[in-house]
Amino acid sequence: MNWVYVALTSTTLFAIVTVLDKRLIVHHFPSARVFTLAFGLIQAPVALVFFLIAWAVGVPWEDFSNPAGLAWALASGGLWAVALLLFFYGLALEEVSRATPIQMTAPIYAALVAVLFFGESLSPAQWAAVLAVVGGAGLVSMRPGQGIFEVARGRALAVLTGAAMLMGLAHVASKEATDFMAPLPIQGVRAIGMGIGVVALIGRGPALRILMGLARNGAAMRMLVLTEGIMAPLAALLFVVAVSLGPVSVVSAVTSVRPLVVLALTLVLSKMGSSLLSEPLDRRTVALKTFSTALIVGGVAALALL
Repeated sequence: MNWVYVALTSTTLFAIVTVLDKRLIVHHFPSARVFTLAFGLIQAPVALVFFLIAWAVGVPWEDFSNPAGLAWALASGGLWAVALLLFFYGLALEEVSRATPIQMTAPIYAALVAVLFFGESLSPAQWAAVLAVVGGAGLVSMRPGQGIFEVARGRALAVLTGAAMLMGLAHVASKEATDFMAPLPIQGVRAIGMGIGVVALIGRGPALRILMGLARNGAAMRMLVLTEGIMAPLAALLFVVAVSLGPVSVVSAVTSVRPLVVLALTLVLSKMGSSLLSEPLDRRTVALKTFSTALIVGGVAALALL
């Protein structure tokens, strides 16, 4: 099996999930908070599936029960819970083709944490890649104004940047967990951590009552199960498979093209006249999004490969 095709499939699935999540948040759920709670609750069956797959392929019990591995995997899940709460909120505020590139700066924060606290080092070329990613993230948040490009929706930029930082920390926690546990149990424990984290943060009060009322909305529930119950876990599993088949640095570089896939999907849907997304796609906006997204993708790829 060629790991490149597996990694590209994972990336494409994640891009489709992001686009559909935007649709769910804007058109089917009353708020990002309610959508995030639905996401958290669906993590229990997702975790069960990962554990059953691990048991079926013969993962030894030691890889399920190592205390240090469990702690790191749960920490990763908890960080992901807060990060996704912020990301879904940012997705409600911002265009998906702008939000995704900012989210994909997470490996940069992971690299900085590894340098500052885990004794890793970056070469001058890798620091240049970091600057390219930061510059791209800044550019993608800008819009054509009165003859110039101006930053808009600063709250969305701050929220999405915070989400990316927490995702970077979650990546570091997941990496530490791999020293003690196999990938499949890590995915299961991480899902439990995400579910517990989300429910602990927003599982009480009106959000739960609103979600219970939305359970009768068959279209929304079917799309939620398709995206966060099937496609997203499958994409995550394919990423693990790709890493097991190929070098992790190169696999990460391949999967960093997700913002370009999201941008391409946005353009295709717009050309088809689809009402799935409603984003301005004039020439200057598309040019800015393409250039800034390419900077982010190139920087993340260079950081992984150099």
